[in-house]
Amino acid sequence: MNKVFISGNKRTVDRIILRELDLKKGDTILLTDVDTILKVNRNRIYNTRLFNEVTLTFLPDSINSNNLLIEVKERWYIFPIPIFELADRSFNEWWYNQNRSLKRINYGIRFTHKNFRGRKEELSLTLQSGFTQKLDIGYNIPYINKKQTWGSNLDFSYDQNKQTSYATNKNRQVFIRNENEVMRERYRAGISFDYRKFFFGTHSFGLFYNYASVHDSIVILNPDYFGDGRVNQQFLQLNYYFTFDKRDIRAYAHKGFYFKFSYDQKGFTPIDDIRIASFDMTYGKYLSLGRHFYLASLSKGKIYLADRIPYYNRRAFGYDQDYVRGYDLYVIDGERFLLQRLTLRKKLLETNLHIESLLPIKQFSSIPLSLYINTYYDLGYSYLQNPGATRDFLSNELLRGGGIGLDVVTYYDSVIRFEYSINKMLENRIYLAFTKDI
Repeated sequence: MNKVFISGNKRTVDRIILRELDLKKGDTILLTDVDTILKVNRNRIYNTRLFNEVTLTFLPDSINSNNLLIEVKERWYIFPIPIFELADRSFNEWWYNQNRSLKRINYGIRFTHKNFRGRKEELSLTLQSGFTQKLDIGYNIPYINKKQTWGSNLDFSYDQNKQTSYATNKNRQVFIRNENEVMRERYRAGISFDYRKFFFGTHSFGLFYNYASVHDSIVILNPDYFGDGRVNQQFLQLNYYFTFDKRDIRAYAHKGFYFKFSYDQKGFTPIDDIRIASFDMTYGKYLSLGRHFYLASLSKGKIYLADRIPYYNRRAFGYDQDYVRGYDLYVIDGERFLLQRLTLRKKLLETNLHIESLLPIKQFSSIPLSLYINTYYDLGYSYLQNPGATRDFLSNELLRGGGIGLDVVTYYDSVIRFEYSINKMLENRIYLAFTKDI
């Protein structure tokens, strides 16, 4: 290989793209390996999530050498997006358990610059009102040294609520609301550093300060909210993450694997109100079975280590992506849990819808659209030392759930999931989610 030429990067600087290549000037490449090498490097550049399209081509330069041409179509990077979103932990919680209440809506504006200065930096500002009033400021710098191995993140957030959950009863959140008083208030500020020497592995180190306070009435209803009847809680937090990511396409993988280990220490100084350590590990495996069939598996475990864990700091199933499908409406508290997911997918459609006449902005004029039908089965177990206190009948039980679904993969790595799930209690419903399952 002789030279590398890059085309289409009007905003992104060359070195951000070149950082992802495992090719360099002077490399010798076997003709039988060309297609594989081009595909692997194309996926690495695409996984930066800076481009809608990436194409790599070798162009003959002489009898024995080629130049590499990288052609990219940049995404739209500046998003002043109006916020109109649900405050609950999921769409299904809002739709079924909260009776689709419009009082549980957040609104405001979120400004994001995803390729600030053309260096893959991300600058974000959130101004939000409604159910949760929030101010959030973040600045991510992926590379702060010349070798492009170290990066940094700065973050500050503040939020307050007039309604919040204060306990769990029968695996459902119990809420309290006061129109005239702030029921919960939180601050968080910190800095983290990322180290990425090689392509697939990343180490992250973070230090954060956390403060939260609640109205007296919450402590009266649940003295264990912060523990020992306290109305506030503060602590310094240290965390470490290691990820090793060899998925072909991170937004919706077909092949490869993903591993993550994390250690989190909440409280380690005399000023801290708690001392809780937690460890978790996640492993995802993705297989292409041929004929557009794909198999995906996720294994995850988490454990908390502490003499006592207040309600506010104790989470297991029911938040983010940590749940057994079929139990979407339940919150299952615990001090440790295991989760296993298995999904078999069949690609039905992959196309691009061209709408230049309707939307003459090149970053949005082509809509990528893929459809996958799937079937899945999940297992999970959450251990809680004293489930009788909150009548959590799903804690300390083997949970089983499965079903069928349809995934829609489109604009800017967006995934919409339609699922019909059934659990071991034979409860069955249609659920909607906006993230990939594995």
